[in-house]
Amino acid sequence: MLKTYPEDFQTYTARDGAQLPYRLFAGPSDVVLIFLHGITEPSLYLRELGRYVSENGIATVYLPDLRGYGNHPIRRGDIDYIGQLDDDIEDLFRYVQKRHPGARILIGGHSAGGATALRQTIRPIHQDIEAYLLISPALSPNAPLDRKGGSGNESKVSIPRYLMLMLLNKIGIQRYNHTVVYRRLTPVEKLHGTESCKLSYRLALSRMVANDYGNYLSRLTQPAFVMVGADDEVFDANAYQPLYQKFCKAEVRIIPDQNHDSIVKMQPALSIAGDWLKRHAGTLESQ
Repeated sequence: MLKTYPEDFQTYTARDGAQLPYRLFAGPSDVVLIFLHGITEPSLYLRELGRYVSENGIATVYLPDLRGYGNHPIRRGDIDYIGQLDDDIEDLFRYVQKRHPGARILIGGHSAGGATALRQTIRPIHQDIEAYLLISPALSPNAPLDRKGGSGNESKVSIPRYLMLMLLNKIGIQRYNHTVVYRRLTPVEKLHGTESCKLSYRLALSRMVANDYGNYLSRLTQPAFVMVGADDEVFDANAYQPLYQKFCKAEVRIIPDQNHDSIVKMQPALSIAGDWLKRHAGTLESQ
């Protein structure tokens, strides 16, 4: 039975027949931004970004609620197999291509959404992606980005479970991949109710790039813009430039007076992202 969604949602059909939701912010039809949400929040918190980009005539914005997230997920915090989110994103990308023939399509994401966007650099759609917009992007668990003792990272990863499941998968045992390995620890009274606070191994693994993160970054040959708040409480803002510079030519910018979440909500940060998108669109048009 198909789910019904509020008026601000539309849906596309994934390869398994699932109807997956996205928020649409209509702008120019020839430039489209697909932007991915973070590790536990659905796309709800990204509406300010969607409105800013569309209302300023920069691009049409698609904000998907990834499988396992949102108002009416098939299974909250879980998917069917490792990498299913990549298949869903590819299906959304092809859907957007059909709806906007000839459009320049950019992909981006915030926090874990940035890592999920970077996963596409080894996927078939990478060659069709015009550019990447990465805001406070995560990477892989072993990347030197985490701020040690970061007070804003209200989460817990079960390392023993994670390692045991990795070992089991290496010998072909996948029956336990539904096991929860990630928990958000935010008190219930501070939640709005559509978060996915418990994530299975197969979903959590599908939100990050693999430990050989250099393989993903080295494929980032399209224009890419990485922006992170100077006051980010989850990731070390100063770690981005040397890390990305080692593998690719992405532009990295630290935004003063912004933290992990304000950077996708506040006008000064949104205008910086918008200016980069406008410059990029202009460059493409002049080619």
